[in-house]
Amino acid sequence: MSADRTTTPEGGTHLFTANGVHYSLVRELPGEGPGERVLAQRHSPGGPGGLAVIKCLPSTARVAERRRMLEEVRVARRLDHPSIARVLHVDTRAKRPLVVMEYVEGLALEQVLRRAVRRHRPVSERFAAYVIAQAADALHHAHTLRDGHGRLLHLVHRDVSPSTLRVSKHGEVKLTDFGAVFTRLSCRQRTPAHTLKGAVGYSAPEVLSLGKPEARSDLFSLGVVLVELLTHVHVLDLPDERTVPALTGGFQRLLGKLWPEKGAWADPARIGERASRLSAGDVEKVMANVSAPLRAVALRALRVEPTGRHATAADMRDELRAYLAATGQPYGPREVVHEVHEVIVTASQARGEIETSPEHIPHEFRNWRPVRH
Repeated sequence: MSADRTTTPEGGTHLFTANGVHYSLVRELPGEGPGERVLAQRHSPGGPGGLAVIKCLPSTARVAERRRMLEEVRVARRLDHPSIARVLHVDTRAKRPLVVMEYVEGLALEQVLRRAVRRHRPVSERFAAYVIAQAADALHHAHTLRDGHGRLLHLVHRDVSPSTLRVSKHGEVKLTDFGAVFTRLSCRQRTPAHTLKGAVGYSAPEVLSLGKPEARSDLFSLGVVLVELLTHVHVLDLPDERTVPALTGGFQRLLGKLWPEKGAWADPARIGERASRLSAGDVEKVMANVSAPLRAVALRALRVEPTGRHATAADMRDELRAYLAATGQPYGPREVVHEVHEVIVTASQARGEIETSPEHIPHEFRNWRPVRH
C-alpha cells in the first residue's frame, strides 16, 4: 500500500479515494499472512467518517491469495449482524487488491485478558457470559446464512479467538476477520493440503486432524475462550515437556506435517493430541471455582466429539443468557465498559505503573464515569 500513498496538503498521508470517501493513514497494524493491514481515517464531504481497517495484498500476490480475499469479501458482504464487523469497500481488481472493513474502536479481547492476567484476577463471570453469548449470537447468524437461492452456505469462521473478538468503546462485542472462513460456496478457494487456517491454539480436534470443519467446531473454540476468560488457563496449552504423552494414531502421522498460517506455540499435531484427549475431568478441574451453570456450558462446548456439543450456536447463546437472567441483575454494554475500565485500572495498580499499550485505549475505558439517574 505504501506505493499508493501521497502526502495531503494538511501533512497527512492520503491512501486512496473511493466513492467520494478519502482514506488517510493513521497507523500500521500488526497482522499475519500476506499483505498489509493499516488503520485509516475516513473523510467524506461532511467531515471525518470514522475509522476503518484496510487489508491490502501485495502486487505480487498469487492468484490463490486474490481468490481467497474475494471469497472472504463475498461472505462478509452477506453478513448483516450487529456483532459482526461490516465490509465498507472492496476493490479486488486493482493492482493491489484491498478490502476496507469497519474498525471496532476499543480493545481486542486478548488485550483485556492480558490485563486481567496481570492483575491476577479474572474478569467477572457475568462479563465472560455476556461476551461469549454475543459472540455465539454472531456465529449463529453466520452458521445459518443462506445464498440468494435459499441454500445453506455452511459457514465456519475457523478463527474464533481472543484476537478476533473485540469489545468496542460503547460496550459492543464484535466478531471480526472472516479471512479464514470455510464455506461450501461453489467457487470457494480450497485450503492447501495440511494447511491449518485460523488460530491453531483454539481449534477443535476435528480441525486439527484435517477433518471437515463444521459449525460446532466454532463452538469448541468459544469454549476454549470462555475457560480462559474465567480461569486464565488455556485448556489446550501443553503440559511440561517432561510429561508430554507420546502421540497416537493420526496425530503421530501428522507430526511435523501440519502448516499453520498463523503460527503456533507447539507443533499443531501435539496441540491436536491434547484437544482429542481433553476430558470432562480436565475441564472440571480447571473450572473448580467457577459457578455450575458456566461450568456446564464449557463442558458441553469442549466435548471432543462434535455431536456432544451444543447443537447450534443459538443453544450456547441461550444457556449463557439464561445464566445472566438468573443473576437477577442487568448486564449489558454499560456494564462491559465499566468492567473493562476496572480491569485496565487495577492491572496498572498491580504493577504500580501507568497503563501503556501499543493499541489506542479509548477514553471511555480510561475515564469511565457512572451515569447518574
